[in-house]
Amino acid sequence: MTSIKHILLREKRRFRLWMLLLLLIIVLFSILELSLGSAGVSFVEVFNPQDDYSKFVLQEIRIPRLLTALLIGGALSFSGLVLQTVFRNPLVGPSVLGISSGASLGVALVTMAGVSSFSNSDVPKVFAAIVFSMGVLLLLFSVAGRFRDNASVLIVGMLISYLAGAVVDILIFMSDNDALKEFTLWGMGSFSRMNYGEILVVSVLLLIAYVIVYRNRHLMNLYLIGELDEVNEKKKRRLVFLLIIIAGVTTAFVTAFCGPIAFIGIAIPNLMRFVLKISDHKYLLPGTVLLGAAVAVMCDLLSAMPWSDHSLPVNAVTSLFGIPIIVFMIFKSRHKTL
Repeated sequence: MTSIKHILLREKRRFRLWMLLLLLIIVLFSILELSLGSAGVSFVEVFNPQDDYSKFVLQEIRIPRLLTALLIGGALSFSGLVLQTVFRNPLVGPSVLGISSGASLGVALVTMAGVSSFSNSDVPKVFAAIVFSMGVLLLLFSVAGRFRDNASVLIVGMLISYLAGAVVDILIFMSDNDALKEFTLWGMGSFSRMNYGEILVVSVLLLIAYVIVYRNRHLMNLYLIGELDEVNEKKKRRLVFLLIIIAGVTTAFVTAFCGPIAFIGIAIPNLMRFVLKISDHKYLLPGTVLLGAAVAVMCDLLSAMPWSDHSLPVNAVTSLFGIPIIVFMIFKSRHKTL
């Protein structure tokens, strides 16, 4: 009994230490994100803007971009953790069910039809991405009832993803140069497309999703180790569908606003498990959200290349960060289960 208490105390101490460290890292990266760039706003002006130009750059460009990176990084990591728990597979991410592919299909249809250019607004693209993402999710649910194991649902999601990708490729082949360029830029992913109103909407959505999932953390722990399967099959299925819906809706909104951001949702939950060395969702949920937020800001900071006048696609940076982590986790846990 004393040994168990000692282990729990050690886990709690490690968790608090990492949370403090992550908060400090987020503060540091946030200051760098606000103070570095080609616009000429210095570190001092972040805390005390000297003119209207500095205020505009900070309030209309850098602060929304920072808030978006924090929000999207946390949301994708949260969705990834939820899906990895549902499928008991550390290599599952938010795009695995075809949700991101559905969003890409919706944006491709709107872009190739010239609707977004005609309206001079991102609203059609966002609406189409959300509708098609939810359409993929509903389609998946319509066939999921025919399967008893999560692996079959996972395979169906991957097939839907390939199908959506094939349609997108056909639309790309048939599009003109302007539409192709517009869709390509969206597909590269960016944290600079959201305004304050959109940030507020996604923030409320993420908060509601997080609260619902956190309230079910004990059931998630039981499900992860297989004990919930033996206790109540109906409760298990209800939990699984609830978690998939939450992860799906969250991913849909994120992808709609910022494009498909690669590998954050897969890599961050694995990295959080590695540093905490525990599988308790009481610690994994907040830890994963904070780590995802920190990594997203770091990737955005690197993609902006403040030492240069050019920028890299944020997807390129997140891929360079995420792929080595995933490869490392594959080699480390190839003989282990989640």
